[in-house]
Amino acid sequence: MPARNSCRPLRIGIITDGLLERRVDGQVEIANGGVGVYIYNLVTHLRAVAPQHRYVLMRHGAGDLDIYHDHPDDVVLLPAGLSARLARGFEVSHRRLADELRLDLLHYPNQFGGAFLAAAIPRVMTLHDITPLLFPRYHPWSRVVAYRLLLRRSLRAADHVIVDAAHTGADLRARGLVRDDRVTIIPLAPAARFRPTEPRRDFTTRYDLPERFIFTVGVLEPRKNHALLLEVLRHLHAQGERIGLVIVGRDGWRWRNPLADATAAPLRPWVRLFRNVPDADLVELYNRAAAFAYPSLYEGYGLPVVEAMACGTPVVASTASSLPEVAGAAALFADPTDANDFAAKLLQVLRDPGLRARLVAAGRQQVRSLSWERTAAQTLDVYERVCRDRCGAIDSGSPL
Repeated sequence: MPARNSCRPLRIGIITDGLLERRVDGQVEIANGGVGVYIYNLVTHLRAVAPQHRYVLMRHGAGDLDIYHDHPDDVVLLPAGLSARLARGFEVSHRRLADELRLDLLHYPNQFGGAFLAAAIPRVMTLHDITPLLFPRYHPWSRVVAYRLLLRRSLRAADHVIVDAAHTGADLRARGLVRDDRVTIIPLAPAARFRPTEPRRDFTTRYDLPERFIFTVGVLEPRKNHALLLEVLRHLHAQGERIGLVIVGRDGWRWRNPLADATAAPLRPWVRLFRNVPDADLVELYNRAAAFAYPSLYEGYGLPVVEAMACGTPVVASTASSLPEVAGAAALFADPTDANDFAAKLLQVLRDPGLRARLVAAGRQQVRSLSWERTAAQTLDVYERVCRDRCGAIDSGSPL
């Protein structure tokens, strides 16, 4: 996608605290799920789509990913100790930096922010979902309280709100939280590495994988509904499908391993749980899976679904929230509270080669229009619109 031009470069501050990091086999990688992937790819592709603008990354604590080291002059690392927490909560540093760096706009890409900024500072927020309000039992009490106290104030102060899917926009409208004209839907995308690949010889042995397996990816927390998949596996075995289950995810809030239950003992040899999988190996797991299952009880988007489709893996997903919107006609859908329904849909995929081929082809078509370049370009349109509406920054022609 060609670089874009405006009358003068913009100075955009992007808050990257929501991008967590980990080291796997000596490499620094993204540690958290969709939010981390979103922030990293947004920054990377904004720089590629519109390099004439300046993107200042602001975070509390060190950042070791390449997006920080490749542009060190555009990175501001803030204190991360206990003494800095109160100032962080009231966005003291963000207010100061917006003034010192003469930023045209601040973007909060991890849910909400900007509640305590001066009104003169334009700001955009990306709200991935409002599950702490909809399903408080799936979140720590501190997060629920923060949403109840600050979300409405942040939305009122935001110049514009980006959501990943129309479903989240509908949730906001249903609660009277934001006007339609201040919401833009910008879908996420699979990274380029998610594609059909050739299997490596040592892979199955290295991971001790079942010969055939159902695959799922997601933070290990109750909302992702991993426990249902053990019941699904039980149903599949009862139907004669001797197939395994592979789960990949980082430890989340209040997750209890369903394999710890005594009733799960017969299934344990068939289940693999991995917490730290290198990115390249994650792609191969998608490729090797007989099917991808996603029984989440609520998703603002569901990035693993489009990653599976990009790898040519047939998908059975939950009927809940945004997942039917994201997957469209390229998946089968099942009730996330009904193991029988999920097992029946997976049986169709496993036993009907024609259906499987149709889902794989439809999945590739579904993700064809998705790219991080497009996500970045659409986000830049929001930035430019806000700056134009607020202060004529695009049209002024004033020097940087």
